[in-house]
Amino acid sequence: MNVYPNQPRSQEGWPAQPPEYSARPGRSQRRRRRGRQWITLLVTLAVLAVLAVAGDQVARVYAQNMIASKIQSSSGISVKPSVTIQGFPFLTQVAEHDIRVIDLSADNVQAGKVDITSIKATATGVHLNSGFSSATINQINGTALITFASLANALGVQGVATISADPADGPNAVKLSAGVVGTVTGKVEVTGPNRITVQMGSLSGLASLLGGTVPVQTETIQVPKLPAGLMVRSVAVTDQGIVATASAQNTTLSQ
Repeated sequence: MNVYPNQPRSQEGWPAQPPEYSARPGRSQRRRRRGRQWITLLVTLAVLAVLAVAGDQVARVYAQNMIASKIQSSSGISVKPSVTIQGFPFLTQVAEHDIRVIDLSADNVQAGKVDITSIKATATGVHLNSGFSSATINQINGTALITFASLANALGVQGVATISADPADGPNAVKLSAGVVGTVTGKVEVTGPNRITVQMGSLSGLASLLGGTVPVQTETIQVPKLPAGLMVRSVAVTDQGIVATASAQNTTLSQ
């Protein structure tokens, strides 16, 4: 076998094999650097996205609290309402001066002798003015619930009688029952702007024979001034109590 003079020999005397080809170290390092750069970029974008969402949420909560305070100060409700602005992102809606949906709610609102158990409303198409001091609303719909327990308290019969719906006497009829003592039926109707009247009739049964009377035969419920021009349009008697429906169109919500 020919042995080249400059070729190294192995321990056994045979020529050593030429070294295998390997990639240049610089190329591998560049690839690793590029990979780390992409990871860094993705992490940075993820952090920015989280910060944007958090900032949007903070701005939304601040706006909701401001709207709730303005509604309480400008309306007649005795409690601060809860306000929820729908849609994401919120800041984009503000930039466009166009809030799609706002939900309003309030519980245990005092109205004279009657406690309104809950008020709920939804405003759609809320268009902010240039100074963000007022807004026009395309449509707002709401309901107010007055439970039978609250009505019984206003009539002065709580604990001695119960009030319930009386569908047999009509869609807006109520019935006051005092066991064997007797019963009395009544009608619920809207009698003015945001005014609901409960007109009770005469007692029947044993109480009528004994000349008994209802402590309060007529109860007028004046619903507090509602935000954004909401007006009570109708009432309905349900298993829960009296439900008043309110609405307004092309109205204004201002400071």
